[in-house]
Amino acid sequence: MESMLLRPRLEKADTLQGRLSRVRLQGAMLTCVLSWGILLTSVILLATPLSAQSPAVGPGQLNKQEHDPVLKSIDGITIHDRLGSSVPLAGKIRRSNGDWVSLESILDSGLPVIFNPIYFSCPMLCNMVVENLLKSMAECDLVLGQDYEIVTMSIDPRDKPLDARNRKRALLEVFLEEAQLTGVSTETAEKGWHFLTGEEENLRPIADSVGFDYEWNTYNQEYAHGAGAFILSPEGVLTRTLQGIEFDPQTLRLALVEASDGKVGSWADQMILTCFVYDPEKARYGPEALLVMRLGGLVTVLGLGGFLMVLRRRDRLNSVSENDDSMDSQREQDK
Repeated sequence: MESMLLRPRLEKADTLQGRLSRVRLQGAMLTCVLSWGILLTSVILLATPLSAQSPAVGPGQLNKQEHDPVLKSIDGITIHDRLGSSVPLAGKIRRSNGDWVSLESILDSGLPVIFNPIYFSCPMLCNMVVENLLKSMAECDLVLGQDYEIVTMSIDPRDKPLDARNRKRALLEVFLEEAQLTGVSTETAEKGWHFLTGEEENLRPIADSVGFDYEWNTYNQEYAHGAGAFILSPEGVLTRTLQGIEFDPQTLRLALVEASDGKVGSWADQMILTCFVYDPEKARYGPEALLVMRLGGLVTVLGLGGFLMVLRRRDRLNSVSENDDSMDSQREQDK
């Protein structure tokens, strides 16, 4: 008789002890998840280089040319910061067939444009820029003439339409060879590449508008100029300056996608541009630290919320099961 009276008390004590154990377990698991979330956020922040923890490129933040051994030989000639400026669309320029047209008629495709100022008799630097640009174009997985266009303009008024046609034929052959290695389509390459010449009064304003500095060196009888490529929006606005003689294919792709305002590229490119910003020191896109930290915090909060919901549901199920067991025990005692 005494054992029958004690049995419900013992079962109730066991139930309370079980609940206390579950509460301790949930607290320990919650502490563990919080610790891992904090650790993950810290690792992400530490892994992000300080140079990437900067906002989008602003005035005066372009890559310094004195770090490039090839560009050290250019004394006083640089590429200025002209981001956001527009090229003179009304300016007259000469096509490779000899026709004088407005620059606006060249930039009428609705596609982003690589603007490539060179001169056709350049002994070294222009060739290095163009050759490396061609390789990047072939490897960026965008189709010339379909996803973007390129305008190669000679800054030398001595260059004539015949020189432009000869250079176009030679460079197209090189690009076709590079494209065969990567498998990118070249069906629209010829119509998407424009070679332009003109007079000094036509050429200088266009080059100045994107910040491309150049001067004639009478001693060497050649032009001293900077090295780089310029990305223009379909409206002729400078959206990105890529300095140097080498161009990362992924950086070129993202710069063109950025200039197109999402009309070119994939959803993955848009996601990258949402989380990444252009790093002028490295001349490529990198993660934006503040956004990465926010995303890490969001993932941690969502993970904790899901974990707590699972624990709460499990606790409810256990409570229902315990109530059922208690009722069954009570029925047995009543019997």
